[in-house]
Amino acid sequence: MDEPVLNPSFCAGSPLLFAGDYEVVGPDPRLGHREVAGLGVDMIFIHYHHRHEFEGGHPRGLWGSICPDGGRPDWSELDSVVRSAKRHFSKIALYPVGWAHMVPQCLGETVLDVDPEVIADWVLMVVERYGRDVDLFPIFYELNVFDLFFQATHGQPYGQRQREHIIECLTCCAEKVESRLGQHALAKLTAATFVELTQSSFYWMSEGKLLELPRGSTLVDGPLSPPDLVTLADQMDTAGRVRHGRAVRQLLHTLVFWNADDSGAANFVGDDIRRLVSANVIYDREENPRGFIHTLLPGWDAQPQNTYEYLLSRMVPEMKVPSPSDCLELHYGSFESVMKSDDLPSWVKTRIVGFVLDDVFKCRKQSGVTSAVVPTESVFGELRTASEPAYVTPIGDRYAQLINYQRDALAEPIIRKERIGK
Repeated sequence: MDEPVLNPSFCAGSPLLFAGDYEVVGPDPRLGHREVAGLGVDMIFIHYHHRHEFEGGHPRGLWGSICPDGGRPDWSELDSVVRSAKRHFSKIALYPVGWAHMVPQCLGETVLDVDPEVIADWVLMVVERYGRDVDLFPIFYELNVFDLFFQATHGQPYGQRQREHIIECLTCCAEKVESRLGQHALAKLTAATFVELTQSSFYWMSEGKLLELPRGSTLVDGPLSPPDLVTLADQMDTAGRVRHGRAVRQLLHTLVFWNADDSGAANFVGDDIRRLVSANVIYDREENPRGFIHTLLPGWDAQPQNTYEYLLSRMVPEMKVPSPSDCLELHYGSFESVMKSDDLPSWVKTRIVGFVLDDVFKCRKQSGVTSAVVPTESVFGELRTASEPAYVTPIGDRYAQLINYQRDALAEPIIRKERIGK
């Protein structure tokens, strides 16, 4: 099996990146960049998930916004978003698709209705246009909850056919980008972002469905988790071919995930990292050559905590639960603790390049209290308008404090060395 082509944007030994998932709103899609950068955030993941709810937007995420009728793409808005992001952040990620249902309406209900070659053609167009400016292209968003969406709408989980369709989509994307644009572009592709829901009480999906979650790790054991994708890809390869296995391992060499457990679950980001180590999925030439994750960007998602807090305040108003900003500190503390732990192998630590907050910018309607920055919003008829000023929330203040704390800690040895030299 060939080793994957690594993404040069993420170098072992570099200072930790602080990242955030940024949801584009309207009518000014660059709204919030200045405020998010002011927190100290290095990298944003540009996400068109809710763009269609705002003035000037269209349904179906990025693909549906750029190609609302499935025809010739209009890149003008996205061009301005990427230009603005380049001015404010050192690194950029961009989702070509996003969640399973974020496809142009003319193509169907979800990615399961779309030919993998068609999906790959779209991903190729996005990477070709923005490959010089964007550091990472996660094809899908929270891929391992596609199964939960499917259960909510179809009353049954993803079967073999649906899972194989996802593998075909990933393989076609990797092959087409490598063939047309080369290995440097291929290295910037990753299969998706992932979410860990090990012990959550529930998870409030953005579409307004309250889903009860299965117990157990969705990051390691769940359908469409990284290990499941690798296992399925290998099963699909026959007669000595390694087409799917090679493509999926390449697309998982950079893994981005966030913990989405609520405060009722004793599971934190540090626990997730240890779980990945125990699952033998993190690569090292000497220690674990069968691993496939070469770069790891873990983090935390505040939205389920907002649901937990909201419901408990109404059911058990006398019970005090941690606020989202408190939970962020707990998760970052868990991350910091595991990074300093003597029992986490040093070769694992070198694979971890930063910490990501989902969400760093988000509209208020979609549980904006759990975002670091939120816009001012008005409703006119059926359309929402987002505008200045954008407000930093308590969770944003806490994220800025954590970022400053980390950077001060990194700078301290340098300051001490300068003093000794004097």
